[in-house]
Amino acid sequence: MSRSSLKNVLRLIDEAQEALSPEQGFLQDLKRSIELDDIKNRRMPSMTYKPSSMQCIRNMYYQRTGTEPDKTDASYVLVGICNSGSDIHQRVQTAVSRMKENGIDCEYLDVGKYVEEHNIKDVEVVSNVGMETKLKHTTFHLSFMCDGIIKYKGQHYILEIKTETGGKWFSRTDVDTKHYDQGTAYALALGINRVIFVYVSRDTLDMKSFLFRVTDDMKQALVSKILDCDNYVEKKTPPPKPEVDRRVCQYCNYAKTCKGDN
Repeated sequence: MSRSSLKNVLRLIDEAQEALSPEQGFLQDLKRSIELDDIKNRRMPSMTYKPSSMQCIRNMYYQRTGTEPDKTDASYVLVGICNSGSDIHQRVQTAVSRMKENGIDCEYLDVGKYVEEHNIKDVEVVSNVGMETKLKHTTFHLSFMCDGIIKYKGQHYILEIKTETGGKWFSRTDVDTKHYDQGTAYALALGINRVIFVYVSRDTLDMKSFLFRVTDDMKQALVSKILDCDNYVEKKTPPPKPEVDRRVCQYCNYAKTCKGDN
């Protein structure tokens, strides 16, 4: 949205608010401020593959080529849900980091130090955001936020925290299939083939955990997908649209671009 268009929208909102009571006007302004902050803080995504969005090769292609995402403004509710998820992540990570001092055989490791001490090739530590570590795999052009690495009862695991609605959480019995590629990408990058997924209910904050074991075949399949997409990137030609769950398309940041490339 251009600055002039935004000013016009704000002017119309201000005019409409003149008829509102103070508390109603305040609430509308609060919601608007949350949404405006979200717009101001947006950044173009890096031209890398994101493990959480590797279900669709077209999505991967648009990420890798730096295609501008669809211009959609998140509602204050969606912004709040995202912020709440970040808060839950922080609380769970903090709790995990305190397990050792409470006499439990679990150590929350510094991801950057782990990468350095284990001489993990092609993986760079980009930054630390709270208790998360942003990593980049230079060979496979992967970038992702790692929730943590733990050493639990002598065994190393990658920790991945997910939040979801209470209804979805209640019926969960295993790792979501949509998260398979993500877990596999983490294992590929960090050389740890065990990923513990912790699912947290947004309604009750109750938790469930599941172990995801990554095999060599899984990693090879993911590498093949990356190399296949790299080939399309080199040709600057979008890959054929794959058959994916319609929900993947519903929440895709490139849905409009993809439709135009059919």
